[in-house]
Parts: sequence; C-alpha cells; structure tokens
Amino acid sequence: MKAKFIQISIALIVFAITSFNANAQSDGFRDKETIDAAFMAELINLGFENGEYPDVEPGFTITENLIRTEPTSALAPDGSILQGHVPTDVTTEDVVHASALACAASINQLKMAAGGDLSNIRKIANIRYKTLTVKKYFDYIPASNSCSTMMLRVFGDTAGSHTRHAEGQATTAGNQTFQIEMLVYLK
Repeated sequence: MKAKFIQISIALIVFAITSFNANAQSDGFRDKETIDAAFMAELINLGFENGEYPDVEPGFTITENLIRTEPTSALAPDGSILQGHVPTDVTTEDVVHASALACAASINQLKMAAGGDLSNIRKIANIRYKTLTVKKYFDYIPASNSCSTMMLRVFGDTAGSHTRHAEGQATTAGNQTFQIEMLVYLK
C-alpha cells in the first residue's frame, strides 16, 4: 500500500511539473513528457505496476494519418477481463471501472500506432463505447464519461476532446462487458 502511495505521489509530482510546461505551449498540444506522465498516473491509479501497461498485440490499422483501433477490451492488471451483462451480472460501478481499463488499453494501442510517442496524436476524433447490456438498459453516460475524461486528462483539450457514440450489445465475443473502438488522427 505504501509503495503504491509513493508511486502515485511521484507520478502526480511529475505530472504537475510537466503540466506547467504544457500550459506554456502556444499550439495547445501537450508535449511527450506531459502526456507520458499523465498516462503513467492513470495506469498507476488503475493498479498497473510501475505505471506500465503490459505487452499486448497491436490492434489497429492506419490509413494515411487516421488510426482506427479494433475493439479494445477492459484488461485488468491481473489479466482478467470483466464479463457479463449490465446491470444483471455487472454493476454500473463495475462497467465505469471497465471503461477506464478499456480506455487505458486504447491509449496503449495509440502509443504503439504513434511509434511510441503519444505527442504524435493530433486529435481523438471519435470513441465508440460498446456495453453488453440487458434490454431496456440505457445508462451509458457514466461509463462513457469515465473514458472521455481520461482522454482529456492525458491529452488535454486540444487533442483529447472528441465525439462519442455509446451502444448496447446483446452479445459480445467472450461475453465481454465493455469494449472501445477509436478513430484518431496523427499529426
């Protein structure tokens, strides 16, 4: 517990210092150090050791300067993926957490697509949220907000603001509760 507190404290200090530098930038885009520190802080907050996302297979295509991510799952630090329908098998709080995990996984995909440098991301254009739900469930806002606000915290308003689309799914591969797909522009 103490070690996690120290990791989070260090990440927040680094983020605060680099945020000061980001505010001085005139084009509205954050620099690599600021984005990396913000992403690390998010990963630590989600329980990923040392703020590092595990090695995963690339799941994206790039056409000219447009990245399209494949459906990205909510991979937890222990390697598990949340399964079941909302709200009968999974609570709204669980799906909000799953959204943050899927968002972190998506940012990791973007990092791979951008050659390891998230400052090469020009704009998060659209995020498509897919939730495994029962009929008549329509409360997609909390889960959507979880990832949308993370994008703003990591990329800032210029690159991180985006449109979004949320939809319920009757079935998903592997009975996964939550997935995200993104359209993102490279600089």
